Amino acid sequence: MRIQQYQVVLDADRKNILVKESCTYYPAMDKLEHVGEIDKLMREVFEIQRRAEEYAYLICMHTKCKPVGFFEISHGTCDMAVVNPREILIRALLCGAAGFVLVHNHPGGDPSPSREDDRITKRLWDAAGLIGLMFLDHMIIGEESYYSYHMEKRLNGE
Repeated sequence: MRIQQYQVVLDADRKNILVKESCTYYPAMDKLEHVGEIDKLMREVFEIQRRAEEYAYLICMHTKCKPVGFFEISHGTCDMAVVNPREILIRALLCGAAGFVLVHNHPGGDPSPSREDDRITKRLWDAAGLIGLMFLDHMIIGEESYYSYHMEKRLNGE
């Protein structure tokens, strides 16, 4: 699988455009159909479990669970990374995604969601639904395990 990382910059008219940042080949898989595959990729390629601060990533996908773009959304502190639905949805729409997965780490090692994690999940669910994007999962990666809102049937923020 090709891991294409993008960033969003402003053009001469101050409009958002995608710019390719880097590209890595990851031969271990072609699609990201299961949360375990996303966990493995984030650990092996981005080493998210080793980060001392919270990092939030966006994985944008086609309808067949094939990634079309990876974005670093936020780099925060030891216990917080700011995530705003606007920035996530802009990126997903710019790369033509049908759906997306939000992934972030908990440097303390425990992947249990916080109240803020629950709040942003609910806001993203509502916002994505309004514009017809599939919010596929919000994953939190800890030292040795992960939490998946989808697997826990809590993706809609309830």
